[in-house]
Amino acid sequence: SGESAVAREGEAPVTQVVVRPRDAVQWALYYPPIIDPYRPGAEVEDAAAGAVRESLKLFAQGDLQGALSRLDEVPIGLRDAGYYTYRGSLLLYVGRVDEAEADINQALAQNPTDAGAISLSSIIALTQNDREEALRLASQAVQVQPDIAAPHIALSYAQQSNFDLEAALASAQKAAEVEPKNALAWARVAELELSHGFLGRAVESAEKSVSLSPDLARTQWILGFSYLTQIRITKALPAFEAAIKLNPADPMARLGLGLAKIRRGKLEEGRRDIEIAAILNPSDSIIRSYLGKAYFEEKRDELAGTEYNLAKTLDPKDPTPWFYNAIRLQTENKPVQALKDNKKSIELNGNRAVYRSSLLLDQDVAARSAALARIYDDLGFEQLGLVEAWYSVNTDPSNFSAHRFLADSYAAIPRHEISRVSELLQSQLLQPLNITPIQPRLSSSDLFIFESSGPANLSNNEFNPLFARNGPRFQFDGIAGSNSTSGGDLILSGIHGPMSYSLGYFHYDTDGFRRNNDFQQDAYDIFLQGNISARHSLQMQLHRTNVEQGDITLRFDPDNFSEGLQRNVDMESVRLGYHYMPAPGSDFVASAIVQARDLTRRENTTRNFSGGVTVDESSQRDIDSELGTIELQHLKSSTRFNIVLGAGYYEQPNEEDEFSETTLNIPGQPPIPQPPNDPPPEDFTIKQSNAYVYYHIAHRDKVKWILGLSADSYDDPSFFDRDQVNPKFGFIWKATSATTVRGALFRVLKRAFAANQTIEPTQIAGFNQFFDDLNGSDSRRYGLAVDQRIGAQWFAGIELTARDVDAPSDITVLTSGQSQAVTTDRDEQLHRAYLNWVPTNKIAVSVAPWLEKLERDFKKGLEDRTRPNKVDTYHVPINFRYFFRNGLRMRLRPTYIDQEIEFPNISGGTDAFGDEFWVVDASIGYRLPKRLGIVNLEARNVFDEDFRFQDTDLEGEPRQPVMQPERTFYLRFTVAL
Repeated sequence: SGESAVAREGEAPVTQVVVRPRDAVQWALYYPPIIDPYRPGAEVEDAAAGAVRESLKLFAQGDLQGALSRLDEVPIGLRDAGYYTYRGSLLLYVGRVDEAEADINQALAQNPTDAGAISLSSIIALTQNDREEALRLASQAVQVQPDIAAPHIALSYAQQSNFDLEAALASAQKAAEVEPKNALAWARVAELELSHGFLGRAVESAEKSVSLSPDLARTQWILGFSYLTQIRITKALPAFEAAIKLNPADPMARLGLGLAKIRRGKLEEGRRDIEIAAILNPSDSIIRSYLGKAYFEEKRDELAGTEYNLAKTLDPKDPTPWFYNAIRLQTENKPVQALKDNKKSIELNGNRAVYRSSLLLDQDVAARSAALARIYDDLGFEQLGLVEAWYSVNTDPSNFSAHRFLADSYAAIPRHEISRVSELLQSQLLQPLNITPIQPRLSSSDLFIFESSGPANLSNNEFNPLFARNGPRFQFDGIAGSNSTSGGDLILSGIHGPMSYSLGYFHYDTDGFRRNNDFQQDAYDIFLQGNISARHSLQMQLHRTNVEQGDITLRFDPDNFSEGLQRNVDMESVRLGYHYMPAPGSDFVASAIVQARDLTRRENTTRNFSGGVTVDESSQRDIDSELGTIELQHLKSSTRFNIVLGAGYYEQPNEEDEFSETTLNIPGQPPIPQPPNDPPPEDFTIKQSNAYVYYHIAHRDKVKWILGLSADSYDDPSFFDRDQVNPKFGFIWKATSATTVRGALFRVLKRAFAANQTIEPTQIAGFNQFFDDLNGSDSRRYGLAVDQRIGAQWFAGIELTARDVDAPSDITVLTSGQSQAVTTDRDEQLHRAYLNWVPTNKIAVSVAPWLEKLERDFKKGLEDRTRPNKVDTYHVPINFRYFFRNGLRMRLRPTYIDQEIEFPNISGGTDAFGDEFWVVDASIGYRLPKRLGIVNLEARNVFDEDFRFQDTDLEGEPRQPVMQPERTFYLRFTVAL
């Protein structure tokens, strides 16, 4: 209950309160050493000097008790101010603060300007949470004696406690400057360099510290953490072990040793060392959070929860245990409680400024927002999850976990395929070594493994570590159901030293709900990543996909489909990626993709005429492409702004071959073949280049402005070419702590993409840029959105967007004797709203209506009567979810749809149609114990509603419909080992 007991030899245990809610952050793990051992003056007699020399020798060997005992041999009459300062520092070092204060006061009584004693007084004030007094005393010590290190070290701690890490680092560097051979000064510099993310410099400073005083435990474990951030485990382990040998009671050395062992894949051994660290300092909330994480990794969730709750109590201002506990609660089928804890961690995040630079704090916000978005997805709050994912990416464009979640979120949204796989690519390029599987189908699985929650860098001042560790991981996602549907992902991923890998196979097969509605896909993926150093990483991805499908498009007229259409796609690609981080807040990435794509479209049709006469028509079109692209990008991040600067080049040689033949069938006569149409193959090459800059500016922590400009050149000699400049503008305004307003307007030229991927930012303030339009389409998009939190249980929002598209058509006309492509104007509106409610810890309810309006303006006389020119769709899904303690979950999702549609007719007018209906989906799921996976039984269109619906993806490649006009059942399951 917020108390601990202290037992001393020969005395009864004494209780003391350790909870200090007034603390901004429990910033000091213990009383840190700040001064070098005492150097007695010339006036001290030889007998006293000998005892002091012996004490210094024992101190250097790590024998603090022996060092203190030898000092007791100095006669009282020979104890000067320097003696008392030295002994006070040793007493403070082992936590005997009352005795230390007495010695410090004695030193000041003899010499009121003793800078060492004043510095120690500052450390005591600081550890007792009197930050103003600590800063005053440290500043006084610097003024009294600026040419020694101790005052500057004390000042650096006082500045750190006041959330000024930049000044703290400068003071530590000053300490090392005035005393270049002071080991504690260099250790302090290394510690603060880690806090800023200067990993290479931290190693150099820590190595300097150890070279000066190899027998000080503090110098050794700071060196160990410096190596650990660079995943140099073979060097980190002996440094931690040396620190433990020098000072077995130092909890940080044990913590570091445990983390290093876990990184090597020795989870049980590492957990034991972290347990020892907690025993050595049981009231430290940070160590408790680490211990909880270790228990979580061992799937001992009850113990993990106990440690997180202890950490919350020990330091109510620390966001770390709230974040970890949110992850634990979600995996225990408690997403509502997880939502509350993660929200709390974001609210408290600013308190971590005492440990981390503002730049790294932004990374924390991005990681926690991404985790929050996963929780929203579990609750069925998809739109709200997208809002969090967008905010995360806009807060820190270099955060890999934010890009990964945005890619996963886009998987369920039609017409966002380019953005989905592009966000996945950006995540891969920026990610550290991790074990998160890469799905061969380039989309998310139902179970996200939380191995990569949090920032990648780990240090003694980084309290949100990445417990990535050596070893393999296996995951299988499967589905079986109606219409002979079957499929699954089989993925093996893992880490081995400086290498990570993901090997996967995906298969999906279904007969569909009508004739020639079959679909089959196979995909293979090999992903390898290696760290050349802490700053450089390389990756390679090999991908192959084969798709065979009939006519899968869902059209308003249920009889409007082809029984003889077959479409096959074979695609192989090789991608190389490179990531270089020269300094914190600066990232260079490069991506090169080479792809071979073979598209074959065959269609057999029969037309009937009077008298039994029929005409059989057969056509085939082959397009073989060998394309390649290279893209370069620089991301620069700071406290107030982010810049994304990039360029790319794309080239696609194509060979297009068409063949068609017709056979006339007259009753009583043999078939009469007509001369085939077999024109020679056509060769052409598409070329394009682009450059862009996006500038994110933070204004007073309230508004983020997004300003951008891109230039695109697209050249298709057989069809269409365009050159244009595209301005971008957006903003995200935190009007209040509960209200966010977003807005954007921008222009985009749809260019061809290798593997549909690009590293250019895919959204502006949460509004998507890249849709699956025809290549060469010129579009303008406008959007405004408001997101509102109402208390702790209600979330609401509305988003209004419009999009004007000038798209090339596949129809050409003769103009001045030359063939010229015809363009089609298309207007799109997409308006969405949501209302989410969590009435209890077990129930989540959401209503997310949206209205989509599509209208195309065909040139007169060139109307396409096979496709609608206007589609208005009202979509109102209502989601009810219930979560049981035993891992069961239930979902009921009734959806109201009202669609109005117009087709051009032969007379130049339009024919209007429409349908209005409800579709009810339901599912029951179960989270397997020990986080082994999830099983879901789903029923789609429970009441077997027969309806008419037009798929609104009118321009993109054919894709599986989001719903079917018949009842279907599916069993989905995920197993993770």
